[in-house]
Formats: sequence, structure tokens, C-alpha cells
Amino acid sequence: MAITRTFLDWTQPALPLVVNWLLGKYLTSQTVDMGNVCAIMPGSRAGRRLLELLVSAAQQRNLIFVPPTIATMGRLPELLYESKRPFANQWVQQLTWMQVLREMDTNATPLYLPRLPAEDDWVGWLGLARLLWRQHRELAGDGWDFEHVVAYGRRTPGFVETGRWRFLRQLQIAYLRKLDDCQLWDRQTARLYAIGHHECHTDNDIVLVATADMNRATRLMLDQVTDRVTALIFAPEALSSRFDEYGCIVPDAWVDVSIDLQDTQMKLVDGPAQQAEAVAKTMLGYGGYFRPDEITIGIPDDSIIPWIQNRLRQSGVTTRSAVGRSLTQTPIYRLLDAVENYLERSRVESFAALIRHPHVVDWLTKHLSLPPDYLIQFDEYYNEHLPPWLGTWLGPLVQHEKIKQVHAAINDWLQPLRSKSETREIRKLDAWSDVISNTLSRLYVGVVKERGDPALHAHLAASSQIRDVLLEMQDIPDNLSPPVTAPQAIRMMLDVLASLRIQLSTQEDAVELLGWLELPLDTSPALIVTSLNEQFVPESLDSDLFLPNQMRHELQLVDNTRRYARDAYALSALTNSRRQCDLIVARQDRDGNPLKPSRLLFATDRITIAHRAIKIFGPTRDAFDSLATGSEHPVKQPSDTWEGKPPADLECPVSTMSVTSFRSYLACPYRFYLRHVLGLKSVDDSHREMDAPRFGSLMHEVLCRFGRSEIHNAVEPDRIHHFLDDELTRCVRQWFGLERLAAVNIQIAQIRRRLEAFAHWQASWALQGWRILHTEVPSGNRHFPWTVDAGTIQLRGCIDRIDHNEQTGAWIIFDYKTSDRVSNPENTHRTGKKWIDLQLPLYRHLVQLLGIDAPISLAYLLLPKNTQQTGDAVARWSADDLRSADEKVDEVVAAILDEQFWPPASPPPRILTEYGALCNEGVFG
Repeated sequence: MAITRTFLDWTQPALPLVVNWLLGKYLTSQTVDMGNVCAIMPGSRAGRRLLELLVSAAQQRNLIFVPPTIATMGRLPELLYESKRPFANQWVQQLTWMQVLREMDTNATPLYLPRLPAEDDWVGWLGLARLLWRQHRELAGDGWDFEHVVAYGRRTPGFVETGRWRFLRQLQIAYLRKLDDCQLWDRQTARLYAIGHHECHTDNDIVLVATADMNRATRLMLDQVTDRVTALIFAPEALSSRFDEYGCIVPDAWVDVSIDLQDTQMKLVDGPAQQAEAVAKTMLGYGGYFRPDEITIGIPDDSIIPWIQNRLRQSGVTTRSAVGRSLTQTPIYRLLDAVENYLERSRVESFAALIRHPHVVDWLTKHLSLPPDYLIQFDEYYNEHLPPWLGTWLGPLVQHEKIKQVHAAINDWLQPLRSKSETREIRKLDAWSDVISNTLSRLYVGVVKERGDPALHAHLAASSQIRDVLLEMQDIPDNLSPPVTAPQAIRMMLDVLASLRIQLSTQEDAVELLGWLELPLDTSPALIVTSLNEQFVPESLDSDLFLPNQMRHELQLVDNTRRYARDAYALSALTNSRRQCDLIVARQDRDGNPLKPSRLLFATDRITIAHRAIKIFGPTRDAFDSLATGSEHPVKQPSDTWEGKPPADLECPVSTMSVTSFRSYLACPYRFYLRHVLGLKSVDDSHREMDAPRFGSLMHEVLCRFGRSEIHNAVEPDRIHHFLDDELTRCVRQWFGLERLAAVNIQIAQIRRRLEAFAHWQASWALQGWRILHTEVPSGNRHFPWTVDAGTIQLRGCIDRIDHNEQTGAWIIFDYKTSDRVSNPENTHRTGKKWIDLQLPLYRHLVQLLGIDAPISLAYLLLPKNTQQTGDAVARWSADDLRSADEKVDEVVAAILDEQFWPPASPPPRILTEYGALCNEGVFG
């Protein structure tokens, strides 16, 4: 007897038609008894929606309702047979494969598996085992084992992988034997056993709801219960030849199908941001005809979800995502990842990532009663000393007191996961389950959040998934549990968690975001499909390490033809069953890589293909931007301009300025305000070497010590060089300790070369009669008053060095320049005749605080990467040039006293780039 096929015309969404069919079949008097019905759905979301519609229909008609069993296609096989043994969970299956791999014949290994992990690399072994586990699951899901691939190879000319698959078949046999020894069953193999022994039976009515595709094993199981099976096919009966006896699509019948699409349905845009904007414009074009809960947004590429949610949030539209969130994006997963990194490496960067985790911040502030500013102290300490790891503390206690407490607290919290000796503690994998669980519990105990907080819902959902994986870990048989370290156990656990997703709490009256495969059974009358591009719709795999596309086709596995046919059917169903269906095609992905439009857009007649190709690939940027607009709409159009707010009047006017800050004001008054008035600065732990200011500070410190030493006027280059070399060594030990980052050691070597070149220049300079009279002056709290009509500002600065020539009586100011490239004062202070920096001209006023009234030259002392260019670069400014510099100082001082800090400079300056975000730089194009 064949499966009963029933066609539901796709002139409207499928699920209301399914509800009507079920009510018509199982309604008796005032009762709808579906207690013996199993409704098999393509996805769990469609199943929940079907139940909602059934309950609603029964309530509207005042019917007594007995609900059906609703399951997904993946659960159907276990409804058709009774397992004689417990099933091995995912952990057990993968670990069994791992043990089989470790016990295999090493003579065959180099030929078929040439690169094996190290003996104690359990994470690597598990990764290899997971690779074979996936092949086994997919093949067994379609009723095949590895021997079938061997048979395929024997009859296929040119197939060169027969030996490999014969080798893998031996591993597969060993895998099944090991599970048998544990009195466990592999789920896929159990299904094949039930098929082979004709054990499939059911007393229920099986209703397949719009199941466009199913694997071969499920078909073989249904063959044994066909008299109880009805397939509800979402398509007009006129298309019956395109569906097989199971109600699934016939791939070849859908490969050349013509899909009726109108150009007015399509919009071609650039990247994710433009896709989000197109979604908002499309909803705007509906003119309020559809409520938000009557609109669904299809998301074939879930990476663009944040763009769409943020854009619609700006317009006052609430969204809910049925796509869910990958567990890898949850805070608790990232916490475990940070813990594993710190335990495995103990590097300062892994410690920094851990103490920045928001849940760790909450715990530390509560546990140590520390304010979160310990992160500021950590960043400052790290940038000061650049330690590779923590434990040996440098500098005064005040620099690291808080971070030392944090370091101790973190190590105490993680102590159960750390080794008690120099050798890492090793336990069986299942034994780490309780330790990991208790470590997490210690962090989260006492954590209280508002019940309505979405973050709490996400945290609980993620915690539940992690708990389940930890419980499964405990069930690992002892003979399969590998001896691993805590970091290895956590990494194995994270690899399992990476494939899981959580569902977030949702609001009823919201626009729903659905994945592509969920769309055919969605009930919304209006649909907007994003990312209608190749690789997403249809999905295609051009290469497979084990199962290339031709082999998939021969074994009747899911191949590119079936994927295309499935998506062609889905798009046909969507366009026919929706009152409004709009399609958005992207040119680029989120990384800026080019995307191809979906082949489904060209599933039409030749004339339309040509016209559509010209529009898509032609020069017109908005080829399909023909969307209507309406006066009433569910979205608001946000402003695309930034109306910034000028700074408020200062409570304490600016009274002092450094001579270097003039460059900031001349570049951008608002950025000057952020840095020098508000004192905002950027500090982080991203540096893995000395940044330019730190590199220069180290050289300045050594040169300052030389300028104040007894040999500062020496004329012997070797003597100067030895002094500088010794002082550099002392400074490095004080600043960075004995254990340093490799990059820092390289930079120190570079500084030594530059100081050696300086020693030769200095000796030659001293031979010309020049003597160092001042270094790092004026010292103390000494300022030079600069008065304009609006008032006075006190100028401060620190001159690197002042020299006097005993023979000529000349004076010169030096500013050390340690940048890689050579620069002269003219290029850095002026663009044409326009002053962009006033540091050196202002120095000639500061020297008056030292009693120097004589004419004085202004110069750079260059110490570049190319040591052959070491030497002095004297400014060649005339008296008129310097007078114009003073006038510019008057202008800047007057503007600052008048609090002229607005607007930000446009275009943005090349300096002070860290404030770009605060100035909305690049936000609006």
C-alpha cells in the first residue's frame, strides 16, 4: 500500500490549510481527538506554530481538543521502532571514534592519515574523531555504511579513494564493536538494524507536513508503515509529477523550473548596512497595510541580524529572532573560552581577556569590594612594564596594588583547575565535569538579575545547555574517558558547545526574523527575504574532503542538485502563498567580499534572464529600487545627519597649557577639548611591544641621565657609548624586569644601535665646543605667562636639552626625535606658511625662566632607524616667521580663553585619531 498524498494549494500560507485538513479529518461531533496522530514537521518552530493554530481554532469553535504528537523529521525514526539498548550520547560516540583512531594499525596510517596529533594532544585527536563521526552520521542517516562507498569506488572508473574508504571501514567496524562492548547503540546504526529486521511499526497516524526532503533511511522506515502515513504536500495538484511517493520533491523536476518573479520585488544593495536600510524602506513602502506581527524577515545569512535589528530599533520597530543565537556568542561560553586560554598559557593577554569579562568584573567587584577601575590600573601597569605574564611585580606598590589583589583572586578561584605542582594535573575527562561545574557555580553564586531582563533569559538558556553537556560528560564510560588536563577538558567541551544554539525571549507584537528553511511554513502574509545570494540560497558545497558532489549524487545523499531543487521549491511556494514577497540581493558580505546573486533569480525565460542580468551587473547602482512609499507606515525614518552638541561652559576656565597641546588645538578644537580639558585618554592592553611614545620615553630617559652625568661633555665616543649602554640596561631592568616580551627585546637592541650612533655624533659635537648646560628644564612647577586681551594662560613645557658653545657663545635648544623617519622642524611645524605646531617657537620663551636672554637656535636632535641620518636639524625660521608664530599663539590662547572648542575639524585630522568615535567619524559616510 502506498503513502497517501494530499495536495494543499499554495495560494495562501500552508499551516492554516493544514489546520483545516486536520480538523476536517479528526472532528467528531464537538471533539477533535488527535491523540493517535503524529504530525511530522520540517522544523520545531513550525511545530509550535501548528499547535498554536490548532488550539486557537478549537477555542473559536468551542471544541474539545486532544492535541497530536508533534515532532520534527529528525525524531520520526525513534517513533517507529523500539531500541533494545540505550543510545550512546554525542560525547561517547566521538570518544569511541577517538579511541579507535588511537588504536589503529600504524602501518596503514601514513598512507591514509599522514598527519596525526601528538600522543597527548587529546583535543587534536578528538577533532580528527569528530571528522569521521560526521561522515558516519551522514552516511548512516541515508542507510549506508563505509562499505557502500567502497562498492561505489569499485564500479566507478577513475575513483582513487577506494583504499582510503576500505581503511575507514575497518575503523567503523571497530567503532561499532566498542560501542557494543559498552552495551550501547549508535543511533544511526540502530535505525539501520530496525530497517533490516523489519521492526518498524506504529499504531498512530503519521502526517508528514510539507516535508520537501528526507533521507533514505527514513524513507525505508516509512516503507514498513505506509498504510498509516499521509503526506500533506504544499503545492497545487497540477504539480503532482514534481513530487515523489513520500511527498518530497523530485530534484530533477525542480532543476529547470521557472520561478515567476517580478523586478519590482527585488532590490540590489551593497553590504549588510544597506540590506538593513532596504528592509526598513520596504516596510516603509507597505504604508501601514501590515501590522509588525504580520511581517516576517527571512535571514539566509544570520551574520547580518545585528544590522537589521539595530536599524529597525532606530525606527521604533521591535524584532524577535527565531534564528536564535549561537552559544559561542553568549557570555558564559566566552568565559569558559577565556578560562581555558588563561589556564593553558598564563600569558598576560589571556589574563587581561579574563578580567575584562563582564561576569568576572561583577564577581571581582563583589568579592574584593574593588571598583571596576582596577582595569584602568591594569592597563596602565601593562603599558608601563609590558610583562609577558604576571607574578613578578615591577615599580612601586601603588602602581599594582589593586591588580595584584585581582591576580590572587583569579588564581584562587581557578585553583581547582590548576596543577598543584610544576606538572599539570591530569584526570579522566568525566572527572573534570564536577570541577568545572563547581568553578562556574562559585563565580555565579549570588548573581541576581531582574526576571524580565533579556540577558538573564539568555544566560539561563546558555547555562542549561552547558549543564546538559557537563551531565553527558559524567556518563562517559571509564574505558572511553581520556586522561586530560583541565584546559583540554574545557576545550573539548567548548568544541561540543560550539554547534549549539539558544532561543532568546521574544515579544508577541514584533517583526519576526526567520531562517531560510523555516520560511515555507511561516504564516505571515508579508515577507522580506534578505541575502538572496549564492552560498546562502541555494547553498552549495563545491568541495568535500570525503564526499565530493558526484559521490553524493551516486549515493543519493544531499548534493548541490538537491539543494538547488529544495530552494527552488521553497522560493516558488513563498512567492505564490504570500500577498507581499520582497527580495533583497547583496553585492558584498560583511567583510566586503563580493557576492553573486542567487541563481534562482535567473530561473526564468531567456529574455527575462538577459534583461535581469543587465540590471544586476550593469552600472546602475539601484537597478531594482522601485519600491513604493506611503504616508502611514510602521517604521520611522531616522535622521542621517549628526547634530552634535557643543561643550557646555567650563566651570573652571583653562588656566595652563603645555606647549605641545597647541598642535592639538590647531588640528581640532573639539579633540583638544576632549584630551586637554576633559583629560580623556585611550589606554588598553593591545600593545605587544613598546608603542612610539614609550619607545621614545625610554631613549629620552637614557639621554637625560647622560646629560646630567659627569661625562656629559666627554669627547670619546666609546666612553659615551659604554655609559649609555649601561644606563639603558639599568632602565630596562627597572621598567621591564628580567623577563620580557621578545618584541621588546628586539626594540631594546634597536635602541642600543641608535644610542651608539648618538655617541659618535655627541663626541663630534663636543669637539666643536658645545657643552650641555641644561637637561629636562625648566624643572619644578615653573610656568611662563602668556597674556592676551582676554586674559592670561600659564605655559608649561619640558625642554629636552639646551647647549652652549664656549667658543662662539651661541645657544641651541634640542628636542629629541626618535621616530623611525627623519623630519625637520619646518615640515612638522608648518604647512606652507600655516602653523600647525608651535612647540619649538614657544621654547624660546620658556628659556627666559632659566635666565637665558640671548638669541637661541631651535633644532631637532634626530635619532632615526637609519643611524646614518643621526644628527641635528636646525630650524631656519626668520624673525618674521617667529613673529607670525607668536601671533598664532595669541590667536589660540584667545580662542581657548573664549572656550571656542566647537565644531570638530572636518575632514578629521591625522592626529588624535583615538577620538574619532566620539566625533562620529565615519558613522554617516
